Amino acid sequence: MMDQIARAIANVVIFLEYSSPDILDEDFSIEALEQLAGDLQALDETSRTALAASFRLIAPTYKGDIETFVAALPESLGISRSEEDEDFEL
Repeated sequence: MMDQIARAIANVVIFLEYSSPDILDEDFSIEALEQLAGDLQALDETSRTALAASFRLIAPTYKGDIETFVAALPESLGISRSEEDEDFEL
């Protein structure tokens, strides 16, 4: 189920990020992305971790630059550190 939620969020974020300014006002897009990020950051840690894993899991179903974009959503939305950071221990 979390993968389906991640896909729905990813599709909305892709639309907001990649829509032409002729179609979608840039200020509105930024405001919507910031609101979404804030709402997701308010999730409990278990939910944030599961959602971040789902973004990374579904990323390969997208093509080209969009795959990379979706894989980076956990960091972009502020719900997870990068996988490299998570592997690093002091």
